[in-house]
Amino acid sequence: MEASTIPVEATPTPSHKDYTSRPGALIWCFRKSRDGWKRKYQDLKATIKGLKNRIADLTKSRDGWRLKAEEAAVRIATLERETAALRAEVGAQAEEKKATRACPH
Repeated sequence: MEASTIPVEATPTPSHKDYTSRPGALIWCFRKSRDGWKRKYQDLKATIKGLKNRIADLTKSRDGWRLKAEEAAVRIATLERETAALRAEVGAQAEEKKATRACPH
């Protein structure tokens, strides 16, 4: 309770005389600091943009390859059906030849 009775004027207030650095030196330091973080975040921004472009390119490429694979699968299925039909036709012709050779009229 006794601490609350201390007058407010007893605490020292900082004055401008406490700072001993020249304003020019402070300006140089602050400018250097600002330029450093600006450069850092500009570099990060450029990196992010490059990575986003790469993601877009890879996505486009992957979609193109997926489309080619689907087209190839359809083509393979079509060719397999055609091959099966031709084999069946050749088999039927071979059976006809055997049947005509077995029974000469």
